[in-house]
Amino acid sequence: MKYIYRYTPEIIVLLYVCLFFGFKSPEKPWDRVINSDGKAYYAYLPAIFIHHDLQYKFVEDYEWVYYPHDKAAFKEFRMKAGKGVVNKTYPGMALVWTPFFLTAHFIAWLELFHTDGYSLPYQYMIALASLFFLWLGARTLMKLLIKFGSSEQNAAFIAAVVTLGTNLLYYTITEGSMTHVYSFALITSFLLTTYNLTHTAKTKWFGISMFLLALIILIRPTNVMVLLLVPFVTGSRQRLTDTMARLKAAKSSAIIGILVFLLMMFIPFLLWKLQCNQWIVYSYGDEGFKFLSPHFLGILGSYNRGWFIYTPVAFVSMFGFVGLYRRSWFHALVLLIFLVLFTYVASSWWVWYYASKCGQRVFIDIYAVVGLLLVFLYGNFKSLNVRRSLTILLIALSALNIFQYYQHTRWIFPPYVITSEIFWDSFFSTDKTARAYIPKDAVVTVVSFSNDMEKELPWMNNKSRTNLVSYSGSWSSKADTVLPYSSGMELKADSLFTTANRIIRVTAMVLSPRERTDATVVADFSVNGKGISYNPFYLLNFIRPDEWVKVQVAFYVPAGLPREAVSKVYFYNPARYLPIFIDDMKVDYISLKDEADYRKIEGVVLPAH
Repeated sequence: MKYIYRYTPEIIVLLYVCLFFGFKSPEKPWDRVINSDGKAYYAYLPAIFIHHDLQYKFVEDYEWVYYPHDKAAFKEFRMKAGKGVVNKTYPGMALVWTPFFLTAHFIAWLELFHTDGYSLPYQYMIALASLFFLWLGARTLMKLLIKFGSSEQNAAFIAAVVTLGTNLLYYTITEGSMTHVYSFALITSFLLTTYNLTHTAKTKWFGISMFLLALIILIRPTNVMVLLLVPFVTGSRQRLTDTMARLKAAKSSAIIGILVFLLMMFIPFLLWKLQCNQWIVYSYGDEGFKFLSPHFLGILGSYNRGWFIYTPVAFVSMFGFVGLYRRSWFHALVLLIFLVLFTYVASSWWVWYYASKCGQRVFIDIYAVVGLLLVFLYGNFKSLNVRRSLTILLIALSALNIFQYYQHTRWIFPPYVITSEIFWDSFFSTDKTARAYIPKDAVVTVVSFSNDMEKELPWMNNKSRTNLVSYSGSWSSKADTVLPYSSGMELKADSLFTTANRIIRVTAMVLSPRERTDATVVADFSVNGKGISYNPFYLLNFIRPDEWVKVQVAFYVPAGLPREAVSKVYFYNPARYLPIFIDDMKVDYISLKDEADYRKIEGVVLPAH
C-alpha cells in the first residue's frame, strides 16, 4: 500500500490523461488547447522563433486556419503602445513553454505537420506541459506537506483532494493554456525550496528559489505576494537571521541568485522596448484594479464563481486555522494575513469574477495553502472516527467537483454571470438546457400568448397541427420537410411594448425523434415583407432523442424598428427526414427598463443586422 501513497502524483496524472482524452478534442477548432488567454501567453513563441514578428501580424492567419471562422474563440491581445503594438500579457508562460514549443516544432517538421506554431503537435505539447506541471505541483505538494508534519499517507490523500477535488482539474485539462496549473506548481515549489533554504545549510536553494520567484512574477505579477509566506515557511526570526548569515558567508550563491532574478525580470522591459520602443508599458489599457471597491465577499461566496461555493474543499480547509493556531499562533497569523491580502487584491480586479468557468480560478495558484490547512485540520483531531468522517467528506466533495467538472465541460453551467436561480437549476442537471433568465427587477410589463395546440387559434401555420404525438392533450405542431415552420406568432412589433428596451421570450416543449437536429427557434423581423433582422437559436445542444424537452429562448427586439414592422416567432426545421414536434408554446412580449444594465442581458440573443 505504501507504494500507492508514494506514487500518488503519477496515478493522478494517469487519471488526468484519461480525462483529457475523454473530454478534450484538440483537433476541433472550438476545442484547441492553445485558447482563450493562452493565445496571448503563447504568442511570444511563434512571434520570436517562427514569424520574427513582434507586431503579431500573423494572428488573423492562425485564427482563420485553426479556430472557428465566426470568431467565437477569437482572442485579441495586441495593444497599441508607443510606436508599435505590445502583447498585453507578461512573458512568463512563454519561458515555461519554450522547451515544449521547441520539441513540438521538431515533431511538426519530422511528421510533416505545418511548422506554424499552431498545428496539432504544438496543441498536444502544450497539453503535455500542463500535465507535467500538474505532476510537479502534486509531487512538490506532497513533499511540502510532509515537511509540515504530515504522514506520507495523509500527504498523498491531500494531494489527491487538491488535484481532484478542486477546479485545478478544469484548468489543467480543459483550459490547460491558462496560467493556473503552472502557478500552482511554481508557487508550491517556491515554498518548498524556501523551506529547504531556511532549514538546511545548503545555500544552493537560494538560487533555485530566486529563479522560481522570477517565473512566478513573470507569469502573474500579483503573485509576488507569495513573499508574505516566507515567514510562514521559515518558522522563526532566528532561522531567517541564520539563513541570511549563511548567504552572506556564501557570497557566490547569493550573487548568482540575485543575478538570475534580475536578468529574468529584465525580459519584459526588453520585449516592450523591442515591440514599441518604450522601456515601461502598462499593457492592460483600461483594465486594472479598483482597490477602493473590492468584491471581497463576492469572490469568496457569490453564486457567480464564488470560491467557497464552487470549491467547497477550500471552505472545509479554512477550519484548519483552528489546528494551526493551537500549534503556532505566529504561523496562523502570517497565513491569515496572506490570505486576506491575496483575496483583497484578487477581488479588486475590474472583472472580479475573472470570467471563470468551473468556479473561481484565481485561487488555484495558492492551492498549496489549501493543502497545508488540511494537514492542520487533520492534526486538530485525535479521534479516529472524526478523521475518518473528514476523509469521507473530502472524498464526497471531490466526487462533486468531478461531477461539476463534467457539467462545465458540457456547458450545463452557462459561461455568463450565474445567479442563485441559475446555480440551483444547473446543480443536479446532467444535460444542457435552453433557459432565458430575465432579472425580475428589469421587467416593466409582460404580454403573453399561449397555444397548447388543442384548437386552431389565430396563430401562424395552423396546418402544422398533428395528433401523432403530444406532450399534453392530443395535439402538437409538427415541423418537417412538408411544412418546415411550426405554429407561431405574427404581430406588429410595436403593438405590445411600453418601453424602447424590448424582449420576446419563447417557451415550448419540443420532441425530436433523434438527437441530431438542425431545428432552430426563430425571431424574424420585417417591414412590408422585407426582412430586417433574422435571428435563429440552434437547438442541437439542447435536444435529447425521443424525449420532450422544455426550451426557453429570449430575443432582443432590434432598436429603432418602424411602427409597421412585423415580428414572427416560430420553430424552423429544414431537415428532410427528421421532424420535430412542438407543444404548449408560449410567447411573452416583455418590456424592460431602458437602462444600460438591461440592454445586454447575458443569454438573451442580440439582434442580427
